[in-house]
Amino acid sequence: MVDAARLPEPLDHYRRVIEFCAEWGLNTLQLRLTDDQGTALRFATVPDLITHPNAFTPDQTKTLVDFAGAHGIDLIPEVESFGHTGFITRSPKYAHLLDADPQGSGEFTGVIPVLPETRELFDKLYREISVIFPSVYLHAGCDEVNWGGSPQSRKALESQTRPQIWAEYLNALHETAESLSKQLIVWGDFVLHKEPAILSTLHKSIIIMDWNYWDTSALEFRAALEKAREQGFRGIGAPALISYRWGPRPGSEQLRNIEAFAEAYANDPASLGVILTNWVPTRYVQNSLWDGFAYAAVAFKDGPSAARTSAFRRFVERHYQAEWNETWAEAFELLYDATPGYGDRASISPMGLRLTTPWSSDAQLTQTLRNGPHRIEVFARLRSLLAGLQPTVHRNLPDFEALVLSVECLDSSFWRDTQVREHDAHKAPNPQSTNLIQAIARRDRDLVAKLSKDWDMGRDPGSAAGQELIFGLQPKDQLLYQWRQAAAYSSSLALHPEHFLNLLEKANP
Repeated sequence: MVDAARLPEPLDHYRRVIEFCAEWGLNTLQLRLTDDQGTALRFATVPDLITHPNAFTPDQTKTLVDFAGAHGIDLIPEVESFGHTGFITRSPKYAHLLDADPQGSGEFTGVIPVLPETRELFDKLYREISVIFPSVYLHAGCDEVNWGGSPQSRKALESQTRPQIWAEYLNALHETAESLSKQLIVWGDFVLHKEPAILSTLHKSIIIMDWNYWDTSALEFRAALEKAREQGFRGIGAPALISYRWGPRPGSEQLRNIEAFAEAYANDPASLGVILTNWVPTRYVQNSLWDGFAYAAVAFKDGPSAARTSAFRRFVERHYQAEWNETWAEAFELLYDATPGYGDRASISPMGLRLTTPWSSDAQLTQTLRNGPHRIEVFARLRSLLAGLQPTVHRNLPDFEALVLSVECLDSSFWRDTQVREHDAHKAPNPQSTNLIQAIARRDRDLVAKLSKDWDMGRDPGSAAGQELIFGLQPKDQLLYQWRQAAAYSSSLALHPEHFLNLLEKANP
């Protein structure tokens, strides 16, 4: 699954993804077209949606569909149809369709499910999609919905339960899809887990895509699939590579998540298969994650055991045309075991690390200083290994360089933390403190230059996603933006070292 809704990437990049899928035996690509940030498709029948400036025309999208078909890849469109519908409700023309319950999650909203206008709008969107995409499947989204606060929904809830309204709305979407010879797919968080009473009156032809990016037990995923099967539904498993838990790289725990879904959804009559989700392109360096895609492909086709023992070797030999050896093995082990996730709930790497966004304000720097010294050199070791391996790469060298750049982001983040913490712990502020902040500023600027060059080569150079905070996203979701903020801050401290000295003095009285 590619998340074009958060950042439409050039069609050439999606063609590479399609070629990769074909090469590694994956037969489906799910194309997310819409989300709160906008639509990646310029709909002709519904004007005035929030549309990305570099969104694709129907004709451009049709060429991608044809390209996928020529490579044996089924391109499934996803149009958010309940939650994640800011591409509709952020538009002044459709703002009246916004539904949000003040008692629900403030992070999410939805459209009003009981309004005929809502259903009529999706009827138009689905009809236009069906002309472009010949796939028999249409993904309607319908995850992370917060609804029930509008007057219309409150009125409906006086005579019906939430599960009843949910089911009626999804069944109406299904009827539209069925009239277009499409089978509807919905995410499973509500219908399978949060409000399972929906299932009792949900049309059995609707396919449930169960997503979970943190658990690593095949037993839990199999139990959810059995629950769907017992009530007459078919299912698709949905692990992730990059999700909200990760920065520019996923850690080894994410591989276990992929393996668990591969095991749970194998050889089950209710299973249509597994789709690897990959979220928010601004989180990572384009072309740096092919190794993770290859790992999932091997796990899905040949099973988790084969993935653990041979996926990275196969990837190095096939994608880089390099000879596998102990150095490659050590590099990939470090690459996944060292990589940490965000936050207390996110994965801690087997090496005990947690990820934070690079400090870019006085408050963030002060908090870093308070955390005390903690030297982390594993990413420098990893960069050294990769530097030694680079001469052995005979194919797709730019992809290898993108991987190295993603590791440099992690290395730089921990390096700058280590530098200021150790300086604060062992030295009173002195002229060397000025040299330190100048060195940090130089390294920050160098990294931003590399990230910007990579962005401009593979993504829209004028895209706001690299320059400013995008609606609904956080700095941790925008790698280039967060490093630009960090570089601007360290450069300002280098120009005014007395302020940096003052911060050190406060942290080390």
